[in-house]
Amino acid sequence: MNETLAATLGELQAQIYWLHDAEEFAQLASAAATIYMKLGYTQQQAETAGNLISQAYQLSDDAVLAQKAGNFDKEMQFYHQVKDKLTQVETTLVYQTSIAIHQMKWWMYFRHKQKLQTIIHLFLQHFKAVGWINLLTAIKLTYCLMEIGRVHKSRDFKTTKDNAIKYWTELLKIKPPQYSYLG
Repeated sequence: MNETLAATLGELQAQIYWLHDAEEFAQLASAAATIYMKLGYTQQQAETAGNLISQAYQLSDDAVLAQKAGNFDKEMQFYHQVKDKLTQVETTLVYQTSIAIHQMKWWMYFRHKQKLQTIIHLFLQHFKAVGWINLLTAIKLTYCLMEIGRVHKSRDFKTTKDNAIKYWTELLKIKPPQYSYLG
């Protein structure tokens, strides 16, 4: 396991959250693409995945606006589009297991402040990617992402980055056949 790689990926992941907040979607796409290039995907795969992830973030913001407007049907339409974009990321990266639905759902439940549902879908996203043999790792990854979300809300970039580095350190230890991270 390369600690330098985990540090680089953690910093990029933390940047993505801040770029999302700043609505710097082109830079977000670039940061996501860099993550996938560092993980060994081709430049074309990485750029495609990065752009799709950026689009998913934008659509999730549209879903939040629909939620605030009280338009549940429109909100769900946007979240289904988010799932579709994340599914395209999976296809681009040649993933075998569908985890996009769980990422979309934990994004939605996180924004609805439904903590238990958020945790369940965070766990399922990781468990489906890493499997039974890495159950403990799936639990650790879920915890790391919950901590990233909690600290990010308080606008603590350093601790967010530190938690993201822990996330990648755990994930890279097991050398998974596919990564549970989709942005």
